[in-house]
Amino acid sequence: FDLAPIVEITRASYDKLFSVNVAGTLFMLQAAARSMIAGGKGGRIINMASQAGRRGEPLVAVYCATKAAVISLTQSAGLDLIKHRINVNGIAPGVVDSDMWDQVDALFARYENRPKGEKKRLVGEGVPYGRMGRPEDLAGMAVFLASEEAEYIVAQTYNVDGGQWMS
Repeated sequence: FDLAPIVEITRASYDKLFSVNVAGTLFMLQAAARSMIAGGKGGRIINMASQAGRRGEPLVAVYCATKAAVISLTQSAGLDLIKHRINVNGIAPGVVDSDMWDQVDALFARYENRPKGEKKRLVGEGVPYGRMGRPEDLAGMAVFLASEEAEYIVAQTYNVDGGQWMS
């Protein structure tokens, strides 16, 4: 994961992010779907997107593009696989206090000449809920999407972001 203006994005950075975020999602989804089809009982697939896939942002264009691709894959796979009773949906977290955000904060500290921790603090303060998300904040949506109660939900990506993005 690198921060870069559009004119400085490297092919290596582009290829790495698309390989992990898009190809990784596609081929994991494909393997799960094949197994579920062979089992004949349907199932649930839950992809992890990001609010970054909902809109472009400066310095993280490639990351945003990969997460938009995950949302699109979720829609396409959801419509394609529902005939096998496989529901494909996604979760689009907002900013989550995690090791990844610690790395992002360090990149912004270098790139924007900020003290380490300042970007993370400012981003957290900007969440309407009043704080960054925590990994456990995503669990309820994942459990719900995996449940029978979500049987009629197909090809959707749900925001779990403390009110940052409304659709």
